[in-house]
Amino acid sequence: MTDAAPAFGLEFPLERTRARILRVNHSGECGAVAIYQAQRLFGWAWSDDLNAFLADAVAHEKTHRKCFREAMRDRNVSPCATRPLWVAGGFLLGLVSVLGGRRGIYACTAAIEQAVHGHLAEQAAYLTGRDDALAELIADILQEEIEHMREGEKGFDPDCAAAAGFTGMVRSATDALVWLATFGDSSRLRKSLRLQPPSGVARRIGP
Repeated sequence: MTDAAPAFGLEFPLERTRARILRVNHSGECGAVAIYQAQRLFGWAWSDDLNAFLADAVAHEKTHRKCFREAMRDRNVSPCATRPLWVAGGFLLGLVSVLGGRRGIYACTAAIEQAVHGHLAEQAAYLTGRDDALAELIADILQEEIEHMREGEKGFDPDCAAAAGFTGMVRSATDALVWLATFGDSSRLRKSLRLQPPSGVARRIGP
């Protein structure tokens, strides 16, 4: 990459910030796998197209989980200690979404990916010029997450009050978990990036 890395203050040292990014992303993928696995338990009740979407989505998330784990090993970063809670919470959310049937599943997918999309884009922007290999990995993963998001958005009515309430709750919970797992870096990074010009990977991963 030829673009210079955006300037950040001393509050974002590479080793610490990168470790937090990897831990939260790996934990998030563990939770995502659990969500789709819970939803697939009821595959007998779903249409062929929904079952196909869930099968593809869980395969993608398992690949993402593996990629992040390998990136962690390469950089001597250990998994997040709270990862089992992400798995348990993801499985529970998957079961809750099933109560809304097909639309509930798609609404859950859309809400999570809407929140994740922003965080991944911000992470890639920060890592550009600092760890280009990881920035490219996150950008590539983000493309599949965007596909999940768009598929989810097509599957439910956003004007439905129940759907709006559910998706809002899921987005807020996802943002809160990311904030906690990164010790607040996610919100500070977002504020810092508002002052930065787009560059490199950040341009490529626009919505």
